[in-house]
Amino acid sequence: MKMRIAQLEDLTYLEHLESLCFPESRRSPRRSLRMSIQSASQIVMICETKPDEGPPQRVGAVILLNYKNSLRIYSLAIDPQFQSQGYGSLILEDVLAHARQHGYRRVSLEADSGNKKLIRFYERFGFEVTDTLPDYYAKGEPAVRMRKELFADDIPQVDERPNVIVVENAKHWPFEIPGTQVVLATTYLSSSRYQNSSLFRVFNLCRSFKPHKFGYYVSLLASARDQRVIPNVTALRDLSSVSLVQSVADDVEEAIQEHLKNVAGREFSLEVYFENTPTPGMSALAKLLAHQFELLLFRVKFVKEERWEIQQVQLLSLPTVIKEHPQDIETNAAKYFQRKRFHRARFKHFHYDLAILINPQEKTPPSCQEALHRMRSAAEKVGFYTEFITKQDYNRICEFDALFIRETTSVDHYTYRFSRRAYAEGLIVMDDPWSILRCSNKMYLYERLSRARVRQPRSWLICKETPEELNLDHFEFPIVLKLPDSCFSVGVFKVNDKSEMREKLDLLFKTSEVVIAQEFLQTPFDWRIGVLDGSPLYACKYHMARGHWQIYNWSPEDREDYVGDAETLALNQVPAHILQTAVKGAALIGDGLYGVDLKEHQGKAYVIEINDNPNIDAGVEDTILGDDLYLQLMNSFYNRIERERKSPHFVSFRED
Repeated sequence: MKMRIAQLEDLTYLEHLESLCFPESRRSPRRSLRMSIQSASQIVMICETKPDEGPPQRVGAVILLNYKNSLRIYSLAIDPQFQSQGYGSLILEDVLAHARQHGYRRVSLEADSGNKKLIRFYERFGFEVTDTLPDYYAKGEPAVRMRKELFADDIPQVDERPNVIVVENAKHWPFEIPGTQVVLATTYLSSSRYQNSSLFRVFNLCRSFKPHKFGYYVSLLASARDQRVIPNVTALRDLSSVSLVQSVADDVEEAIQEHLKNVAGREFSLEVYFENTPTPGMSALAKLLAHQFELLLFRVKFVKEERWEIQQVQLLSLPTVIKEHPQDIETNAAKYFQRKRFHRARFKHFHYDLAILINPQEKTPPSCQEALHRMRSAAEKVGFYTEFITKQDYNRICEFDALFIRETTSVDHYTYRFSRRAYAEGLIVMDDPWSILRCSNKMYLYERLSRARVRQPRSWLICKETPEELNLDHFEFPIVLKLPDSCFSVGVFKVNDKSEMREKLDLLFKTSEVVIAQEFLQTPFDWRIGVLDGSPLYACKYHMARGHWQIYNWSPEDREDYVGDAETLALNQVPAHILQTAVKGAALIGDGLYGVDLKEHQGKAYVIEINDNPNIDAGVEDTILGDDLYLQLMNSFYNRIERERKSPHFVSFRED
């Protein structure tokens, strides 16, 4: 028997195997099987046997899901004509060998709780029942979750010491410290002994951490191997930006002020070696900073204006520090490495990584700084390590599990490229690329809503080739003219007569060959209903800017009243037909986060537009829900990732 990776050519066989082995209600459709073969987070293996004559025969298949520390058997099936011949045992042994080889800590699966024979089979291989799952397959069809822990003694180790100190030259580390092993960077990177286990703790003491240097690659590959590494790549990247450094230090801001309150002068430097420092009275601060930045040898430079702020964090060279402070280094290192437990990284509680795309220079961003801060706090509570990124981080998208775009989107803008790249890389993303496409074009929205019989102001499409022939007599003025890709009231004009309409059409046709004309409905405010996952999230009344007919008045004058007041209401205070229309309209776009703008006219709800990147500002949209609004947002991201990666399935085959 041999196992091989499934190809698309095996799709028909896999579909046939499902029909042979599972009841109709539990079969994976062809589309799901195709996605499993093509997925980067799944492994589909075909089991073949080679008869004495003829080509190999396919006898079964297994689908595995890769998680950070565990491997899940998603489906295992043996062709009935090959059952009871030991192939199930061979496949399971191969799966367990694969898990050990790649350093997984456990293997899990789900099995029909009524199939006692199958459960006993897995128990023979060391699996234990950990949970009962009622109605797992369908109503009245429970399952059990089974798990096999792969303990340290179950994983081949060539050295019992888990603490690995990585250096470029063995002479750089002259100390003998129990419980540690010193490894050259070239050995760590290339040797299989460090590739197949996540149990090592890696302490990277290379001379340089710049891209393409040994130090950088050691931290990068240690993270890829799910090993605990200090410093990790994210910590190294943080050092490149003063704003990121200061952001990371936010949690110890008060401690910094307290420890430095008696320091004279405007500048101060603190050197930290393995969570300690030779500077008297600063050991507690050194430990806090080492935990916060997750670094081993570094210097922090502080400057004082009104308060002490971190100006720079510099990594220190091991040979230089040993030369200058040999006794301090040896003492601190011995104390540091002889612990049985180490301070866990700030990533300890974070299951996934979330990127929030922002533009610090944007004048009217969809979320203010306070709202962004609350988003990050909520994300961390839910289980995300969160990082604010900008357009310069385009090539880092694949480092994250999810992307939240918090700057104004447009199809011909890098925000769309970020969204498209993130989706292609398998990230959960808001705003997703199709939502940006659909919401950014008023023509699409009009047609989409019209076909679904969602009420809108009467609208007309005016083409550039026909303005002279256009009969304006049937329009009732005032009329609103819009560019198809207008957003946030930009490219939108109200015209009061035929002459003004022709003038604005001439202007708009310089930009677009099609213009939308829309009935003008006079209202003191617009409703904005935030919709998330197909349900209302918040409700606001956006009042018109003073002396203007729109919420925003984009006049060139520098005025404080360019935007109207906003009033946030509890959802139970909003007319039912407003909420129903908003939810129906958003569902035509997708299931993400949308802001549906509506007008209420003569007791009826009219959808004006649907925004894929709605405002969420502190003190406005979050007035009613407070922090719970941000928690709902982040739970949506988390649940989407969980649904994507942990969809329920089953394992079923007969075995002696």
